[in-house]
Amino acid sequence: MAVFSSSSLSDLLPELIEAVFHSLNDARDILSCATVCSSWRYSSSAVYSRKFVPFLFVSHPSSVDEEARCSDGFRIISPETIIFSGNNQRWICGSTGGYLLTVNVSFPFEVNLQNPFSNKVIPLPPLASFEDIQRLLQFQAISQHSGTLTLIKNFVKKSVSSTSLLDPDWVVLIIYGTDGGKLAFCRRGDKQWTGLESDHVDDIVFCSGVFFAMDRTGRIYQCELSPNNPKAIPLCSASPFRYDPCKKYFAESDYGKLWVVLQKLDVSDDYDFTTYFEIYELNSDTKEWTNVRSLRGRALFLSTQGRCIAVSAGETGSRGFINDNSVYFIDGSLSVFEWESKQIKKLYESRFCNSMFWVTPADVFQ
Repeated sequence: MAVFSSSSLSDLLPELIEAVFHSLNDARDILSCATVCSSWRYSSSAVYSRKFVPFLFVSHPSSVDEEARCSDGFRIISPETIIFSGNNQRWICGSTGGYLLTVNVSFPFEVNLQNPFSNKVIPLPPLASFEDIQRLLQFQAISQHSGTLTLIKNFVKKSVSSTSLLDPDWVVLIIYGTDGGKLAFCRRGDKQWTGLESDHVDDIVFCSGVFFAMDRTGRIYQCELSPNNPKAIPLCSASPFRYDPCKKYFAESDYGKLWVVLQKLDVSDDYDFTTYFEIYELNSDTKEWTNVRSLRGRALFLSTQGRCIAVSAGETGSRGFINDNSVYFIDGSLSVFEWESKQIKKLYESRFCNSMFWVTPADVFQ
């Protein structure tokens, strides 16, 4: 039987590697190939981007049955399929840089980033030092309130990281709190989180080397995370979407620009439903916002817990089922908004949809 070394595997012609990889129909097989060497990872990334779309993760176990694991071509992955240390004690709060952010729901509420495919774990400071957590524990000790566990599970609203988590200078920024969106960050080796003066933050993003935060009114801040003098500085120009009564998301274009996406809602006494989307792009030089009129050639993926990003919708990409010029979003159901027709189509509906978030090909192969 022939034995191959990693060097002989990496010497195979890229065209041959891609031809072999293209015959694979399970995304996990391609992900496994990506761990062999750098040239295989490069070829795996190219094939994956043409054949598959972002994964959908569900943020807690036992929430997706076998029938729902593949919905209209989207692969849905439950934590049941991922190996965690003390899995029943860990709660997935979102993702950043291809890693899942998990919180251990027992004291001192350890926080980790875990790669769902390689199982590499990066420890972050625990939550126990936060004043909000201290108040929760005191309240629980007095009243034995059963909702405390739920509040701890939902304590971290969102996380984003700078550059690659393989970089020794990485920074992780989170939105946290029980009574409003506050900001805190940590660096490699930190023992506790550093707070950033902020309140009512709805979204954060790391784009083109800069951390941005957005509050509930739509005001945008640039976050400077110096260890000695961290601060959130308002952008100079007023945004055209401030005070617009709608859901607002940060998103990244596929050419490195910062977007703000407005999800317009029809509000009723019983429920809210999405009617339309608008997108604005930031000019980093002038700090002015321009309206994005079309997504021609790309599709946008939105979720509250994970990364929001536009990906190319090529001719043969994603097995042909990613719609060009469309917005895929999660709001009680997995749906797609078709830009030209202004129509919304439900692709999948489940009581667990609001716990889902995207992990993109760029994240997976980082």
